[in-house]
Amino acid sequence: MMKYKKIADFGQYNKYCNRHEELVMEDPDIYIDEIELLAILIDEFDRRENEFKSDLNPVEILNSILDEENITNAELAKEIGTSRQLISENRRYRRNISKDIVMKLSDRFKMRPEAFSRPYTQHA
Repeated sequence: MMKYKKIADFGQYNKYCNRHEELVMEDPDIYIDEIELLAILIDEFDRRENEFKSDLNPVEILNSILDEENITNAELAKEIGTSRQLISENRRYRRNISKDIVMKLSDRFKMRPEAFSRPYTQHA
């Protein structure tokens, strides 16, 4: 059985990103082939996700990810150090996503900040 496969979801993506980081920190010379393979798989997933999400606005992207990963507003808020109410207000278009939250979301979901900072029209 192969050690690594095409990345299918964000859970697997996060595992591969963490493993990549571990190997780079441990000894990049010894693990160069594994590091390069993980980088290819991670980049390929990023391209697929960004292509899929390019039609979505930042709120739709956030909602899509949270629904896909079954993460509640409270869980996300705790993970990124903000309030559940702020996440809820962002998700319901009641407040714009601040620069601080953009950075926290991009770090948490291993996405480029642009995914969460593009201009969008707030829904009524």
